Amino acid sequence: MKTAGQIYLDILIAVAILGILSHALFSLVLSAYELISFNKARVTARHLALEKIELIRNLPYNQVGTLGGIPSGPLSQLEMVKKNNLVYKIKVDIIYIDDPFDKQAPADLLPTDYKRVRVDVSWGGVAASESNPVTLVTDIAPKGVESTTGGGTLSILVFNAEGQPVPQAEVKINASTNPPVDLNLKTADDGRLILPGAPVCNDCYQIQVTKAGYSSEKTYSTEEIANPSKPHVSVLAGQISEISFTIDKLSTLTIYSVQDAEHDFLPLPSQNFILKGEKILGRDSDDEVILKFEKMLTTDSNGVLVLNNLEWDNYHLSLPEGSPYDLSANNPLPPWVILPDKTYSATFALTSHTPHSLWLIFQDANQNLIASVAAQLTTESGFRASGSSGLADKPNFGQIFFKNLAALTYNLSATASGFSDYHGIIEVSGQTQEKIIMNQL
Repeated sequence: MKTAGQIYLDILIAVAILGILSHALFSLVLSAYELISFNKARVTARHLALEKIELIRNLPYNQVGTLGGIPSGPLSQLEMVKKNNLVYKIKVDIIYIDDPFDKQAPADLLPTDYKRVRVDVSWGGVAASESNPVTLVTDIAPKGVESTTGGGTLSILVFNAEGQPVPQAEVKINASTNPPVDLNLKTADDGRLILPGAPVCNDCYQIQVTKAGYSSEKTYSTEEIANPSKPHVSVLAGQISEISFTIDKLSTLTIYSVQDAEHDFLPLPSQNFILKGEKILGRDSDDEVILKFEKMLTTDSNGVLVLNNLEWDNYHLSLPEGSPYDLSANNPLPPWVILPDKTYSATFALTSHTPHSLWLIFQDANQNLIASVAAQLTTESGFRASGSSGLADKPNFGQIFFKNLAALTYNLSATASGFSDYHGIIEVSGQTQEKIIMNQL
């Protein structure tokens, strides 16, 4: 005969099994509902796309174009339509095609052979399809041979950090032409976007390129940057204007601020520092370099800062002017090389500021840092100071920092297992940093 406890346990097991089955049944019903909703929405989206394609096909050839597009015309690039309690987004892209059968620009004096129409229809709601729209493409040719439309050809190439093409990169183009250009297009599988028939203008095509999860790059006017590395583009009649952009996946860098070796590298919260990349946007009116990334940053109350969406580059860390601290160690040593689509961590150690200090970095002939170097500074007057470089997991890996020094010339002796002893003379003035190369035995 079952006791009350056993009955209670059986009830709990039954309730748990019922809960699991109910959850599975609910998930099945929800999935079926989403699938039915998706199929229903997709059918409607296809009808809307076909309707738009037929409308465009019935227009006179010279009116097949979009407002702000190349070619220009009366059609809206973006339209919102409500059907069956869902809002559908209809995007229309129309470009000229320079068919290779009769040569290609610039050899082809009439590169606007026909027009290619692309209609993308997406929707929101329960079974949303922003990233997987219904897409229809059609080519529309003139009744006779192509006729000149004037203008030139704008050719845009987008590639990644390894020089490989980036397909489906989002390209935004604006130009103060007549009529004005305001386009949002995507690159083809070869990373290219070619726009024959682009209206002529000087330094007026503003182009910005990006992609979800990628960095971005753009052109600049002389009002933004006196001497931009990538200025706005000019399009000349009957010529090709080519420009390339480099974008790639973003990375994450976690930075830690810690105390010096005397304080066991304990976290040092809320520390300001300057982080600079090496990519250059151009030069200002004083011929000073303008960097793409240069920011004052601060670690949090735990001495940590996470930088998401960081572009690939080589980054350098420094302290702001007037800081009460000196940098005493970095692991890894700057520049911090950030590659695309990676996760990194870096640590910098701070010590209280002194007028004169010496930061020694010990490396072998291949520039690998050397752990456990024992170093000694001496002077003829009897001064003596010693230190040891840290292991690979420490902020002072391969580094020794001497603070509270005088502005003098010091004798340096250094020893490390497997290396010849080092003896040299170092002149210290201000914050002095020296790289010491030790020869392996």
